[in-house]
Amino acid sequence: MNIVVRFLSFQSSPASKYMDLTMFLTLFVFALLSTQIIDGFTVELIHPNSHSNPYRNPSNNRFDWIRKAYNNSRSRAASIQSRFGIDGSSKFKTNIKPLDGGYAMRYSIGTPPFETYGLVDTGSDVTWTQCEPCIDCFPQSLPIFDPKHSKSYKTVMCNNSDTTCSLDYEFHCSNDNICQYQLPYNDYSYTFGDVATDTLTIGDASFKNVVLGCGHRNKAMFSNSTASGIVGLGYSNVSIIKQLRKEISGKFAYCLSPQSDSKSYISFGMDAIVKGPDVVSIPVVTSSIDPYYWLVLESMSVGDKSFPIRPPPLQSYGNTIIDSGTTVTIIPLYVFDSMKLELMNQIHETPIDDPQGFFGLCFSSVQIKAPKIVAHFVGGDVELSPRGLFEEVEEGISCLTIVPNYLQGIYVFGSQSQVDYLVGFDLEKNALTFKSADCSKF
Repeated sequence: MNIVVRFLSFQSSPASKYMDLTMFLTLFVFALLSTQIIDGFTVELIHPNSHSNPYRNPSNNRFDWIRKAYNNSRSRAASIQSRFGIDGSSKFKTNIKPLDGGYAMRYSIGTPPFETYGLVDTGSDVTWTQCEPCIDCFPQSLPIFDPKHSKSYKTVMCNNSDTTCSLDYEFHCSNDNICQYQLPYNDYSYTFGDVATDTLTIGDASFKNVVLGCGHRNKAMFSNSTASGIVGLGYSNVSIIKQLRKEISGKFAYCLSPQSDSKSYISFGMDAIVKGPDVVSIPVVTSSIDPYYWLVLESMSVGDKSFPIRPPPLQSYGNTIIDSGTTVTIIPLYVFDSMKLELMNQIHETPIDDPQGFFGLCFSSVQIKAPKIVAHFVGGDVELSPRGLFEEVEEGISCLTIVPNYLQGIYVFGSQSQVDYLVGFDLEKNALTFKSADCSKF
């Protein structure tokens, strides 16, 4: 911010000069405060299996999270496809909670700030947390947010002077003219509550009058209380990315580590600029009717063999959603089958069936030396990190974190395929950038 100060020369008494100087300094400080721009800020993300996660169930073993995350991915895929009128296959319908396995972010709501945790989700728009009075809520180990204790909390009312309730199709007006939201999920779980505005604090940055969901009825959202809600990073108008678009210049980026004992991060604003000679920039397609960031995946390759993907039926969208809330990557069945055969030819380990019948390709080994696997998008290629390709799901059994989709048309680029990359979202340029990175040193 450049400030030009011009001094005027005029005759005045010493007392008046002092008063003029005092007035000038007061106005100068006010100008600084009123035009302050947040350059950027970065906070830590918590791996779903990290011991630093206050919601982690200590009775879980080190393999539980990946099983739950896989079921989450199946359920989310079915939910996404049903949103676009594609009927779900029975192979995709599960009774596992649809939001397990994501990376959690610590943030605060209200005045004074009340600390809570939410799963960062590029596939969701509404940022919500469980709220008192909790009429029907899932158990959580930390205190639940009580809006009565926040001086800045304000319930959104339905009236002609306030258009907040028209920001999202999931908002509606109650009989009492209170704006409310209801988010159903594929396994009949849901969150229901009031739409409100309050102060949102992330790291050292605070933002006033942010639209949030205050959930009073939340059914079975998180197995073993992974978090208290969702941090919506999607594209729609109600997401915090769109609400804070000017303050953060429409930019955010995250760096995900596959290791539970290693740090991951998310940045906003100028801190989220991804640059360098090795950056891959891919165009993103967005829509006003859904929160997703769409890419066009043209093919997958294993070593020097490429397996093309048929053109997407939804040409205006693309065919693949990049989703931080989905753990595994979901690709067409015909592509998965071809990749599976090639991987079995090139990996010198014993292939076995997943004991629980979930994953499509497993080996009886912990150390898998896999060939290079590349996702070829319109605009650029992303080589998947070896540390995210296979996950130990049981003692001595490792499975591929890419799974088949038994339906056609919509695929998902999940968080395991994004590890060891700085992934940047730029809403101003409609671009997604990838840069190889050691997230523990980001």
